[in-house]
Amino acid sequence: MAGYKMSENETPRYTGKVFADLSKSDGGLKHTVGVSSYQILRANRNHPELADDAGYTYNHAPDMTYWFGYFWVQYLSNPKDEHEPGGISFIARSKDGIAWEKPTVSFPKVLLPHGENICKDGAVIRIPENTYAVMHQRTAFYSAPNGRLLTTGFYGYSPDHAVPWENNGLGRVVREVYRDGTLGPIYFIYIMRSSGWNEASLPYPEYGKSEDSGFINACNALLKDKFETQQWAEEHGNDCEYVALKTHCEVYGRSDNKPYQAFTRYHINKDTVVALWKHGITGISFDNGENWLIKKEPSFVTTGAKAWGEKTSDGKFALFYINSISSEHRYPLVSVTSENGIEFDDIAAVFGEVPPRRYEGLNKDYGPQYIRGICEENAEKPSDAVWLTYSVNKEDIWVSRIPVPVKSEADEFFGGNFENNRYLEPWNIYSSKWAKAENVGTAMVITDKDPLDYAIAELNFPECEKFRCDIELQCSRYDSALEIELADSNGIVCERFYIEKGRVFGRNTSIKQYIHDFDENKHTLSFEQDCVLCETEVFIDGKKAGKIRNIQKVNSVSRLIFRTKPHRSAPGTDVRPIIPDIENCDLPTEERKYTVFSVFTARIT
Repeated sequence: MAGYKMSENETPRYTGKVFADLSKSDGGLKHTVGVSSYQILRANRNHPELADDAGYTYNHAPDMTYWFGYFWVQYLSNPKDEHEPGGISFIARSKDGIAWEKPTVSFPKVLLPHGENICKDGAVIRIPENTYAVMHQRTAFYSAPNGRLLTTGFYGYSPDHAVPWENNGLGRVVREVYRDGTLGPIYFIYIMRSSGWNEASLPYPEYGKSEDSGFINACNALLKDKFETQQWAEEHGNDCEYVALKTHCEVYGRSDNKPYQAFTRYHINKDTVVALWKHGITGISFDNGENWLIKKEPSFVTTGAKAWGEKTSDGKFALFYINSISSEHRYPLVSVTSENGIEFDDIAAVFGEVPPRRYEGLNKDYGPQYIRGICEENAEKPSDAVWLTYSVNKEDIWVSRIPVPVKSEADEFFGGNFENNRYLEPWNIYSSKWAKAENVGTAMVITDKDPLDYAIAELNFPECEKFRCDIELQCSRYDSALEIELADSNGIVCERFYIEKGRVFGRNTSIKQYIHDFDENKHTLSFEQDCVLCETEVFIDGKKAGKIRNIQKVNSVSRLIFRTKPHRSAPGTDVRPIIPDIENCDLPTEERKYTVFSVFTARIT
């Protein structure tokens, strides 16, 4: 914080003047450099064996940690809708954050006792026969001081899709995660006695009944951690003795008894801690969370899609949130950075895709949402990057790796192959279960067998008026095209190439212009882009193959993009997320494969 003196009434704020354009899935923003995004779960209703064996299509609210050499992610899952009975939670793990093991159930369906009367403040709830509980949680993992890893969840009752807490809450469950990926017995760490529940009416015992003293000590440590238990505020309510911050805030333009939602925090120094909640609510404490200044910060343009903040390993700070005031349109996921933890700028898109939502469901908003990262107390967390997890369309579960330092502009050109480059840095990667961009040996291999989604490998480089690129690649004759684009820093495309059916084409304004044959052998596609003359000269294996006019005028180029299908449009704010199921989306198509052996980029002087 050298050179900056904080006043006592300051909370974090965004000082920039750039905001997302929701007609574009990435907001028309710069892209955070080197982000690689990987899909953990591709929901699958009709072939659940290809997903998590459940066939559920509402998957949401993931949380993540890093422990004993593995990334761990837990998410909640419902058959179709938000707050739908029969909810369960899943847990998945990965060695590298790229390849994830098949998710397994962490908290199963719970059948509620038929006819039970639950009373609170004179209210009586009669539970019908064959009614299942609902899972809901803002947080999952706790790495205890004694080395144990706990995961938690919250069971509630949701009549007519009402919130499954307040009068409807059962309580919070906990179990231990073992190093081999197996899980310990389930216990309740907190029972909603104020809602009328007790040990006799619940399916699991209290944690104190465990015969494992190490597990009990880990649970006790969790209950004493005020920052962890503050994340229980919504579900437990102000009656809970473990929720320290009981102040209420004005949300949706009214003052009511609504707790702050989805607490997260980062420390600026030992005593100064910053808090973030939904809806742009920010806070700061100068005594490590004992007293708080809390206010709504309008410069953080966001709604109820959660936010995440970190002090990064280079001593700087980064916030990640959805830059949208439309709660139904939760995109793009952006980063902003700061030297002091208070003043943030340099907005850029971390995840700028909105793939088709395949399954209809209640409150399934568009885009990436409910972001969570690895808590600051986790000493094992990787220092070379920030890791985030989130759901996309409340349907699929993803993670993103954001290299440190977090930056919106590239400062060097890429040249060479991909040897020993697991995350393909500094490329931006969008890699789903059925459409991947990955490192294989010394090459980047791009594949696509998804009926709807695509794979993307994007290189950001310093802005150039004149630019040279050499791409050594190999592919079979496919009817569908690999698209290669040149674009400026806001995503305006000036040139596009297509490799399909054994030939290379270029986009000459509205015309698809044939350039050269491109058989199944290894070839080098080279081009020289001139933004002044609005033209591109093309070479195949070092020989001139033609010159094409650009699609549209740009002042400079700074992005090279490989994509396995045509670019899709954003849903746009005029479109409500009530689109019906998409047919024939549950099985892969025949796979296309493209091997990129090397890429050389340079400014032409």
